[in-house]
Amino acid sequence: IIIVFAFALASLTKNLAQALLGIGIVVVVLIAGIWLDSITSHMTGDSSRAIDTLESLLLFGSLILVPVWQFARRRTWTSRATIAACAGVATLLSLIPFSRSVEQSYSLISLSDSPAQFSIPTIPEAPDNPSGLPSFMTEAVLSIPLNVSGVVPGSVVLINGVNLTVDSSDDAHWTRDWVGQYQQLWPGSQRQNLNYQVKRKEYEKVKAKLQNLHIQLALSEYQEADARTLVLPATIFRDNDLGICRLSMRGYQVLECRKPFHSPAYMGRFDAPHSPCGSVRRFPNNSPTNLDVAYAWSGPTIEVFPDPGLNPIVEYQVSFNPVPRIPDPHSTLPIEYSAVYLCPGAELRLARPVFKRRFRIQLELPAVHLQDLVERDSFGGAGVSIDLRTPM
Repeated sequence: IIIVFAFALASLTKNLAQALLGIGIVVVVLIAGIWLDSITSHMTGDSSRAIDTLESLLLFGSLILVPVWQFARRRTWTSRATIAACAGVATLLSLIPFSRSVEQSYSLISLSDSPAQFSIPTIPEAPDNPSGLPSFMTEAVLSIPLNVSGVVPGSVVLINGVNLTVDSSDDAHWTRDWVGQYQQLWPGSQRQNLNYQVKRKEYEKVKAKLQNLHIQLALSEYQEADARTLVLPATIFRDNDLGICRLSMRGYQVLECRKPFHSPAYMGRFDAPHSPCGSVRRFPNNSPTNLDVAYAWSGPTIEVFPDPGLNPIVEYQVSFNPVPRIPDPHSTLPIEYSAVYLCPGAELRLARPVFKRRFRIQLELPAVHLQDLVERDSFGGAGVSIDLRTPM
């Protein structure tokens, strides 16, 4: 991107002063775009891939084609206006609130037809005198536990977003449409927590009032294709799909890989309990590893141009994470994870993810206080925490 931008800048400016002015304008536009993006509510996921592709075509296409037009026709102001117009349209596209199109992109289905089944455990009441949120926090995070089951082998269900509504419009001022989640549900998954940020001032007004919450989830389902087995060697190795990889020296569950232009899409599975790696005690608390099956995910994207940067070689990581489990589906105790340790000789199942469908489901959480859902664990209060799993 930097090389293409420099080429376009050189073709549209006459001297260093104009070049510096052009760079300054680009910096201001980027800062404004980042600021506008931070104050708009986006629900990202599969529905935004077409928009991302169009943005790439507008930005990079103009940076490549306009200099060619400029050298052929020498119409400097027309070329400048074309690049500015393409950049402006791309910026406007990036600010489109996808929440307006979720209902059209994700069809509503019944829970019984969903490839993943959900239920909400009983929410315990907060203490009589719950600790308040720190004064510097402008948002409260609601954490809603979900029991999960039914994901079939060879597939993954992604939670792309969540939307909360209430019965009365008078009580709906604290809701904020769709909020992205970016969570993966694999075979064997038992629990996920939905996080929903609300404005602190609005939360304080209704936190002790009983609310009937209507929860909609925007989900997408992928299935594996072209599955194969990769046996990890002890040294650097080459793979047609992953590129050049090695076992990470820093992260036990990570492969470090390099590949030209783009990182690939993949679904990975590591049957840790039946691997030659065994229950290796590798952590300061001497807790064992490899008690659960672990998965890795990188979703398919519609990439038209290489990733930005001077180096065309993209460095990325393939990280295997165990499925979250709970001691009791009726419990709201912390989610338990076991650590993952890869070793030479371990067998990894790798596959290409194929999109199957996207859909919405609706869940009900009646008669709940928002203060019973607020997440306080980061500040020493009650909430949902994550522990390393230890054997029974």
